[in-house]
Amino acid sequence: MIFLVIFGALMLILGGFYLANSWQQYREWKGGTIIVVLSLIALIYGVINLPYFHHNQRSTSEQASSSSQVVQQSGSASFSNKLGSINAQNSQGNQEQKEMAVLRQLQKGYSKLGTVSFDEDTKTYQIKPTDDNTVQAVQALVQDPSQAEQIGWPNLTKSIKQNSGEIDNVLTDEYSLSIVNPDNTKQALYTAKNGKTTYDIANQGN
Repeated sequence: MIFLVIFGALMLILGGFYLANSWQQYREWKGGTIIVVLSLIALIYGVINLPYFHHNQRSTSEQASSSSQVVQQSGSASFSNKLGSINAQNSQGNQEQKEMAVLRQLQKGYSKLGTVSFDEDTKTYQIKPTDDNTVQAVQALVQDPSQAEQIGWPNLTKSIKQNSGEIDNVLTDEYSLSIVNPDNTKQALYTAKNGKTTYDIANQGN
């Protein structure tokens, strides 16, 4: 296919000279124009079918698919039973012990997605994506929130909303569960509290 590209490029150059010469000397443009158009078609066809072009196109498609799959798989994490058992195990413990028990469980459950930390001041458990594909998907979402459906954002946020309700059962309704921008952890992309969405970047401005 590389030979077609080279041939098309040469014919395009020669056709351009022929067209210019024909117009200057004879005011004739049809023959030269036909050559230029055919050469351009051959050149474009050859470039599109180059192995390198197809490899990049396939890689981009696979990357987008992978990002979506990761977010969707991460969104399936649910710890209802495990979080529910914390109450029984720590019924005699203090609130701080329960907070740490919930944190450990969330860290295990979202380990494939990223890290989980606890902000004592705001009483918020924060999920920070670290998986490469998920980070890329979230970065795309930050730039264009309309891509939410494409990357599987609703599946992930559904999990977070559900687990925020379980946290409420273990602790109190003062605690939130949030996923943050991996490039700026101070920016929450989605937050749920007591089983209800309190903020979703995908719904802003709709």
